[in-house]
Amino acid sequence: MDKDLSRREFLRRAGMLAATGVAAPMAFNLALMSEAAAAANPSDYKALVCVFLAGGNDHQNTMIPYDLPNYNAYAAIRQALATPRAQLNALPKLLSDGRQMALAPQLSGLSALFAAERLAVVANIGPLIQPTTKLQYQARSVPLPPKLFSHNDQQSYWMSSMAEGADSGWGGRAGDLFLSGNTNAALSCVSVGGVGLYLSGKEARSFSVGVNGNPLLLGGSNTLLGPSFVSELKAMMASSKSNHLENEYVKVTQRGLNTSSQLDTALKGAPVLTTVFPKGNTLADSLKMVAKLISVRGQLGNQRQVFMVQLGGFDLHDGLVAKHPLLLTTLNDALMAFDGALTELGLQNQVTTFTGSEFGRTLSSNGDGSDHGWASHHFVMGGAVAGGQIYGRVPLPVIGGGDDVGQGRYIPDLSVEQMAWPLAKWFGVPDADRYLVLPTLARFDENALKVMR
Repeated sequence: MDKDLSRREFLRRAGMLAATGVAAPMAFNLALMSEAAAAANPSDYKALVCVFLAGGNDHQNTMIPYDLPNYNAYAAIRQALATPRAQLNALPKLLSDGRQMALAPQLSGLSALFAAERLAVVANIGPLIQPTTKLQYQARSVPLPPKLFSHNDQQSYWMSSMAEGADSGWGGRAGDLFLSGNTNAALSCVSVGGVGLYLSGKEARSFSVGVNGNPLLLGGSNTLLGPSFVSELKAMMASSKSNHLENEYVKVTQRGLNTSSQLDTALKGAPVLTTVFPKGNTLADSLKMVAKLISVRGQLGNQRQVFMVQLGGFDLHDGLVAKHPLLLTTLNDALMAFDGALTELGLQNQVTTFTGSEFGRTLSSNGDGSDHGWASHHFVMGGAVAGGQIYGRVPLPVIGGGDDVGQGRYIPDLSVEQMAWPLAKWFGVPDADRYLVLPTLARFDENALKVMR
């Protein structure tokens, strides 16, 4: 089938389905991936790195009102949870209505990157099926993300635009388009302590690497079982079978064995980074491994890669005042070290890092913490980012306002897809293939965010 014709036919059908309010079936969407991928064979290197803040980051204490009237309103609602204003340093960029915001004091490094225009904030973003108002939410007159405020469901929808049980994510679907341009296609989508769904595509699969190095499959077996036995075991695992499912298992096993061996060899020759990563910081450990993997991209022949790492512990229904600052310190220190390593490698403009979380938290306090919310604020970091800006609308610190569905749970103004598209476009996803990667993007203003240079 002619590639351009198949793309046009997909866009025509997707537009018809979008007009009727029905999402394009993912099976139909993915059926065009192999044809679209044939055209994606870049000569340069780019990587996307998703830092997922699992549990629902309290964005209310991540970016905080600084001008006195709005800080006072925030503090009156949050009470004991409020960050003291004396600890805050205002961001240099005012909102369009003149309000001023500040990042949490634990994010001093990210504040400096913001001032240097290498980090941007995307405000009030979250899972949406289509643009939604409070009246529509209350009347249930528009489709809503399934099981709102549920961890598993909103994580799934954030990563895939589908409910829990989805089999592919938008990172993996972007990776699908570039498999032919990667010599080692198995390392197109790599998880270092992340979640496989975001990195799974039609063909691309998440390859997991440990923070302390590449765990060789059957590693140590020579000592335990002897080299002769291990050789026979590998041969048996890789031999063709009569059953189709067994043969698929053989393919996965062989790919894992080959990739594991190649990666181990490449990492042994990785350049020694002088950038100091903080000890005892689990996120920093993961990002240090991502930096090492990126440093051996040449040996492995990879031109496009998608990575995912994760920091958990953000579901703070209690103990927020004590625990949340520690999590933000972990995030700040890990991202700053990662930025330093990329600069050392000369790749600060070729790697874009961004945060995600299944939802934000309520503006109101439950006494010792906050509850599950909806919209949140997120960071996009890198030399290719049009930084020093707060993109999107920051809601006023008001309970019961026009976009609050209860306790300061704000309806997102921007969908995850609207942030994903400029990232995917920078990554190299052609305009014609944007609905293959982001099947519900057509329902939103696709050019709302100019977050990349």
